[in-house]
Amino acid sequence: MRVAVLCGGFGAARFLDGLRRLPGLTLTCIANTADDLDYLGVHVSPDVDTVTYALAGIFDEGRGFGVVGDTFRNAEALRRYGAGWFSVGDVDLATSIRRTGLLLAGATLSEATAELARGLSVGAAVVPMSDDPVRTVVVTDEGRLPFQEYLVRHRAQPAVVAVEHDGLDTARPAPAVLPALAEADLVVLAPSSPVASLGPILALPGVRAALAATTVVAVTPVVSGQPPATPPEQSRARVRAAFMAAAGLDHTATAVAGLYAEVLDGFVLDERDAAEAPAIARLGPEVVVADTLAQGRGRETLAEAVLAQARR
Repeated sequence: MRVAVLCGGFGAARFLDGLRRLPGLTLTCIANTADDLDYLGVHVSPDVDTVTYALAGIFDEGRGFGVVGDTFRNAEALRRYGAGWFSVGDVDLATSIRRTGLLLAGATLSEATAELARGLSVGAAVVPMSDDPVRTVVVTDEGRLPFQEYLVRHRAQPAVVAVEHDGLDTARPAPAVLPALAEADLVVLAPSSPVASLGPILALPGVRAALAATTVVAVTPVVSGQPPATPPEQSRARVRAAFMAAAGLDHTATAVAGLYAEVLDGFVLDERDAAEAPAIARLGPEVVVADTLAQGRGRETLAEAVLAQARR
């Protein structure tokens, strides 16, 4: 079965942890690049790297970014010089340094991403959404802030007025994106932020048209029936809610389903929010209720439920 997954970072990583373990899949992960930044001379691709690390089985879920067991001596040293606000682990930094070298030598972001995935022995294809620069900008009561500065430097404290994506109007999908969607038996919209992460991918030319011609299942990123348990979950839920509110959306699974409705065949709703199933079904997709917050082997069960819904 050929499966393409549209990915943000943290939520997609947890879903991919189960999907990557299932046999018989040809997997392509199309990752958001609107969160990328140039930091102290290196090109950092947080969502691309998170997806790659998850597929390699080394993503640090407890911290919410980077590589398990990483150290931060470089970031600590940079703080002596008034830098280091964006903490990149020492092993994680090697990824960004290598990417930067490849880009400076003339490689595209797609080519650099493929080489980095090979270096980590990742069997799945990891594809950036675009080789053209797209940057999320958060319009706040303190002015326009690049996404990472809003999230990390300002700790997501300023009130969000709007979310914009600079460069998106001229960006094209990376060369592998539309072919991967056209050839897929199933496209999964990962449980990632619908505004910050999947919104830029879906806005690229040709993407929604490609989704309309295949089977698409979305996994909800929003769970209302249980408070987020860990600091990474709490931070992402708060930011996701602020971004959805700025877009005029309630922070509910039903609102997410409505945003994707025109391309959806199926929607995976968390079992704690089962009461929302009838409202989502009225939007068109078949609704499956599952444990979207599963840990361990439960993540394989979630991935199997998504594939089973697609086969139906």
